[in-house]
Amino acid sequence: MVRLKTNSIVKLFLCIVLCICFLQLPHVNADNISNNAAEFTISPVYPREQKEDDAGYFDLNVKKSTTVPVKVKISNLNKNQDIEYLIKVGNATTNDNGTINYTNFKNKKDTTAKYQLTDFISKTELKQKVTVKAGSSSEVTVNLKVPKQKFPGMIAGGIYVERLTNAYVDEKSGMNTRNHFSMTLPIILTEQAKVKRIAKMELDKVTVKNGPEITAKLHNVKPVMFGKLSIDSKITKKNRSTVLVHKKVNNYQVAPNSSFDYLVSDSSNQLGAGKYTIDMHLQSGKRKWHLVKDFVITSKQGAPLTKRTGWFGVSMLLWIIVVVLILIIAALIVVVVRQRKNLKR
Repeated sequence: MVRLKTNSIVKLFLCIVLCICFLQLPHVNADNISNNAAEFTISPVYPREQKEDDAGYFDLNVKKSTTVPVKVKISNLNKNQDIEYLIKVGNATTNDNGTINYTNFKNKKDTTAKYQLTDFISKTELKQKVTVKAGSSSEVTVNLKVPKQKFPGMIAGGIYVERLTNAYVDEKSGMNTRNHFSMTLPIILTEQAKVKRIAKMELDKVTVKNGPEITAKLHNVKPVMFGKLSIDSKITKKNRSTVLVHKKVNNYQVAPNSSFDYLVSDSSNQLGAGKYTIDMHLQSGKRKWHLVKDFVITSKQGAPLTKRTGWFGVSMLLWIIVVVLILIIAALIVVVVRQRKNLKR
């Protein structure tokens, strides 16, 4: 009888656990799965200027005063619905995390760049829309008009394709939300068979924000793209050798004629007000750069004493309090000793 009761209790407990697990399983809706699928692909249609047929992107060796048709094939995988797409052309920039963005749509040109990709394209072709019928494909053409003047090095950018027909209304919330599906094909242009890959990195400025948060603006001033960049940065007090902040990163990628903000130190390093020096060693393959710059942290920007640490990881404010107390005690001892000597006299 005892065994039967025990088994019954165990079975009842297992049933309760299974019911709870079943109730907690997420409800999957087939319509949501289809809405979350991109349902399209893009592929390059190479012109004769393409260097390699299987590159997977546009790597073009162009000639001056020519027009190069760059075509993108968009395939609509949805067999039941026509879908509209947005096609835009952008320029290559370097992100702050050390990756290349091939579709920057801002018009601001780098001061060191002679040309950028969007200079070769008419305004009507910088932004286009196309509707692809269900289960079929369509080609979109962007014509690159190469100028008469030769350009050095390389120019980089990309074609961005975004699916527009994917909006739906959530009846419960009443909000109109849109899933975002997009793809990009890089475009790289050169006019020489062999590009001189002479790169030059510069340290434009050091920015200090409250905390302090210290950022170095690194600038590639040459029309050359390169990768596997390592950055070894150190911060010291000016004219001192003790390293206060040390940071190292690897495998950064840099776009031609571009700059990016490299975070050298965040607020966790607790640097106070004063004059400092940033020392940076950069290397990409055989290329090496040594960049040094002085900067100042003001009293408002520096970390407060309550957040700064001193010896043995103890708060600087606590150390100051201890030192003050020691000085007060020492002063009291001197006063007491002198009074005793006077009383003896």
